[in-house]
Amino acid sequence: MRMRERVGQVVAALVQECLAESPVGTGPRPAIRPPADPGAVDRLERRSGQSFEAGYREFLSLTDGLEGFPLLLLGCRDWEPGGMGEAAEEFRETVLDSGPEDVGLAPGTPLFPVAVDADRSEGIFLIDAAGQAEERFWWTGEGNSFFFERFADVLAFLHDPGSRAPGETLLP
Repeated sequence: MRMRERVGQVVAALVQECLAESPVGTGPRPAIRPPADPGAVDRLERRSGQSFEAGYREFLSLTDGLEGFPLLLLGCRDWEPGGMGEAAEEFRETVLDSGPEDVGLAPGTPLFPVAVDADRSEGIFLIDAAGQAEERFWWTGEGNSFFFERFADVLAFLHDPGSRAPGETLLP
């Protein structure tokens, strides 16, 4: 499935969920942001210290982040001063202190936040396992640990958690 279709599915599910709560939608409101500028994506990729997975790059070319989930899917604008990128970095430091090696990540594995919740207790990281694993995304927090190969798999899981059986560890 193409990224545009996957994002459409996810947003449609968010809108249904929002309106199911009340006709005016008292929960988080789904928001599709304008696409990120290609130069901003390149700068964010450099900031991450690793190459972006193709699906995440394509996601940013469609919408510069996505609001309305319990997790904010971060875009380039979130890394501006005062943005949610700061919260994501705080969560990253917490995760590094808790020892990501317990789920099979090698010490020093680059972790770049691509999603975070408002209370900094759950997030999704782009990982560069340097050839030791095909997985590029790690969802962790609140007792969860899920690994995904592609960003499209993350979106599919957000849309329907029963649709995927992500890995819970990189350990054999």
